[in-house]
Amino acid sequence: MTQKLIRLITNTFVIIFLLSNAHADYPSTSLAVIDLNYILSEAKAAKDAAKQIEEIAINIENEIKKSDEDIINEQNKLIESQAIMAPESFEKKREEYEKKVQNYNIERQQKLLSIDNLVNMSRGQVLEALKPILEEISNEKGITILLEKNTVLLNADGMDITEESLKRLNKELSSIKISKE
Repeated sequence: MTQKLIRLITNTFVIIFLLSNAHADYPSTSLAVIDLNYILSEAKAAKDAAKQIEEIAINIENEIKKSDEDIINEQNKLIESQAIMAPESFEKKREEYEKKVQNYNIERQQKLLSIDNLVNMSRGQVLEALKPILEEISNEKGITILLEKNTVLLNADGMDITEESLKRLNKELSSIKISKE
């Protein structure tokens, strides 16, 4: 019985010693959370970019509507001309029209994707401007780990640096220039 007790005490001291040494190897950890989605929607620069992108999207949508109408009109003319054209001529015109429609669909898809690219580019610029701000806040507050709020189930209010980050970002970056090309 005493040998078991001695072994248990010895093992306990060894574990405590190892844990205290292991703890000394790691820096103290301080956590914070940030809501990036909130920042990407509420930052002045993000709102400004969204307005610009919306205007570009409306212009692209109008271009697409006009092109759609042109394609439909061309299709109607082709159908009307079928009765008066020689079959070989009509077949040649039909093939040309189908190639034109294929090219138009590719161009249309590229225009729609360009809107997504503009959104991604503007978000990237906001996040790039946010990085040094987050580093500055982390250094000031001794934060060693910063987590995205959407991945955290529960946190104390004092851990959230979203509003402070947003205020600094708005001072640093108030607008982004968005261009269609």
